[in-house]
Amino acid sequence: MALATQHGRPLSTLSPLLVPKSEAASAFAAEQVNSVPAPEAESAQQAVVLPAPAASLAELLQQLSQLHTQLATLHQHLTGLTLAVLHERSGLAEDLLPKPLRPREGEVSPQSESVLASSQTDMAGLLAPAPVPAYRPLPVEVRARSRVSALIEYGAQGQYVAVCPRQGVLSLLPDSPEWFDWLASLTSFRFVGPAGRFSACRASEKRQYTRCWAARRWFHGHDFWHYLGVTDRLTLACLEQAAAALQARVDAL
Repeated sequence: MALATQHGRPLSTLSPLLVPKSEAASAFAAEQVNSVPAPEAESAQQAVVLPAPAASLAELLQQLSQLHTQLATLHQHLTGLTLAVLHERSGLAEDLLPKPLRPREGEVSPQSESVLASSQTDMAGLLAPAPVPAYRPLPVEVRARSRVSALIEYGAQGQYVAVCPRQGVLSLLPDSPEWFDWLASLTSFRFVGPAGRFSACRASEKRQYTRCWAARRWFHGHDFWHYLGVTDRLTLACLEQAAAALQARVDAL
């Protein structure tokens, strides 16, 4: 202050220059606020109190919360649709998964049901077993089967079974019309009963088969024959009697 007096510059005249910059800035701001009209000053104060970024941040947070809720709902629907498809495919997915993840009734929309129906149809077509082609025997097998005689055999269950070389076991009742019709279609057959066995063949005349049948038994170089009669007489009792008679002749050797 003494230095200022010696140089002829009082401190009062230098006070504006010695004021700190921060105080000068505050005074300048106050002058600017005072110079602004009243409505503009109020709006400026409101802008200072509620800045725009704070208001926009609140709106973004609200929108983010809504999106999170929608995403959870979509995830729940997608889980229900996936479990429904798995349940239709295997029928076991609903039992293996925990209860909170199982689809509840009413959650699948009509559009989803149509999509599931179409997918089930496609999967059924893909998973359907291919048709098994019918077995066709080779010509050698056909000739071999044609040389095998039909069989009438006394089974373990106490019943006679008629076996055709081509058709297998036949459900024929002995001494029935179907029984005699089947015998009429044969030229030879084998008979195996509880009392004996033999091979029967139809007689031929001028290369034509007749209705007469004969039973034959070959045993250790001996050939035994027994007349059976015509086809209509080939009852089960007749066949058993012929087998017993041939067996008796074999035993007599």
